Amino acid sequence: MTIRRQLFDIIEVGAAGRVGARLFDGFMICLILLNLVAVSLETVADLSAKYHQLFIYFEIFSLTVFSIEYLLRLWVCVEYAKPYAEASSAKTRFNFALSPLMIIDFLAIVPSILSSIFGLDMRVLRVFRLLRIFKLTRYSPALASLGSVIYQERRALIATVIIMVGLALFASTAIYHMEHELQPDKFSSIPASMWWALATLTTVGYGDMVPLTTAGRVFGSMIMVFGVAMFTLPIGIMASGFANEIHRRDFVVRWGLVANIPLFRGLDAALITIIAKYLRSRLIQEGTLIARKGEDIDCLYMIVSGEVIRRAEGQDARLEEGGFFGAQSLMDHSMLEADYVALSRCQLLVLEADDFHHLLQQHKSLKRRIEEHYHRHAPVEYGQPEDVDLKNLS
Repeated sequence: MTIRRQLFDIIEVGAAGRVGARLFDGFMICLILLNLVAVSLETVADLSAKYHQLFIYFEIFSLTVFSIEYLLRLWVCVEYAKPYAEASSAKTRFNFALSPLMIIDFLAIVPSILSSIFGLDMRVLRVFRLLRIFKLTRYSPALASLGSVIYQERRALIATVIIMVGLALFASTAIYHMEHELQPDKFSSIPASMWWALATLTTVGYGDMVPLTTAGRVFGSMIMVFGVAMFTLPIGIMASGFANEIHRRDFVVRWGLVANIPLFRGLDAALITIIAKYLRSRLIQEGTLIARKGEDIDCLYMIVSGEVIRRAEGQDARLEEGGFFGAQSLMDHSMLEADYVALSRCQLLVLEADDFHHLLQQHKSLKRRIEEHYHRHAPVEYGQPEDVDLKNLS
C-alpha cells in the first residue's frame, strides 16, 4: 500500500484496522482529555503562576499535534471511494473540510493560531479550547451515537423547545401582572420575570424572586407541575432515540453475522433480515455444557466466536466460528446424539425452536437449504468425523 493509504487506514479507518490505529486513537483521546484538564488547572492562580511555562509548552505541543492531524486528514481523504470518487483531489478535500467533524477539528486549532498571531486575550481563548472536547466524537461511539440521536430526533426536540419557550413566556407574563405592583423592583418587566419563570419551570427555585400574592403563589404551584411534565419531554425523546439507535446498531451487527454463517450465506437479503430479527445473543463461558446427549434440543445454536467440541461415542469434533448445531434434531424432532461443550469463551446466536419451525413453514427456501446441507454432510456426521474438516454438525 502507499503511505497515504496506510495513514488513511490508521487515521480514518480507526481501531478496527490495525494496532497502529488503536495506538493513534488512544493517544488522541488522552491528549484531548489532558487538554481539558489543562484548561481547568490554568484557572487555579497558584498552579498557573508556578507552571505557566509548562502550560504554554503543552499548548504548543497540543496545537502542533492537532494541526498535523488536521492536515493529514485532508491529505488522506481522497482515499475515500465515496462520495467524492469522481471529483478532483482539490474538490474532494474542500468538501471533506466542510464535513461536521472537520469543522470541529478546525475550530479546535484556529483560535490558538489566531491568538499567537494577533495576541488575543488568553482568557477568551480558554473558551474556544474547550471545543476540543467535541473531537472525542471521532473516537467515542457513544458520543457519535448521541450526535446521531440528536439529529434523528431534531424535529421532536425543536417542537419541545418551542413549547418550553412558549410556556416560559406565558409564565413570565402572567407572574409580572400578578406581582409587579407588590414587588416592582424584582418583577420590573416581563424579561426580568423570565428568570423566575425558568427557575420555577425547571423546579430549581433559587428563592431570589418569590411571589407574595395569593394568586402568584397558586400560579407558581401550577407552573411547577407543568414544568416537571414539560421539561422531562426532551429526556424521554432522547432515551427513546438512544434505545432505537442501540437496537439498530445491534441489528446491523447481527445481520452481518448471520449473512456470513455458511448455512445462510447466499440467501436473499430480505430473508436474512427476517432471520436476524429472531436471533438472540448468548455468551458461554469456557467448559460450559451447552447441550447434552439424549435431550430434546430447544434451540439452533450458531457460533459467532470461540470453539465448541462435539463429543459422541468417543469421537470428538471441533466446531469453530461459523459453525452451528441443533438444526437436524429440531427438524426431525429427535434427541441429540452428542454432547456440545464450549472449548473456549463463546459468543453464540440462538434461534428458539418455535421461531425455527415458524421460519421453516414460512420460508421454504430456508428449509431446502438446511435439508441440502445435511444431505451433503450426512456421511461426515455419522461416519468418520476425524478425517474431515468439520464446521457444521447436528
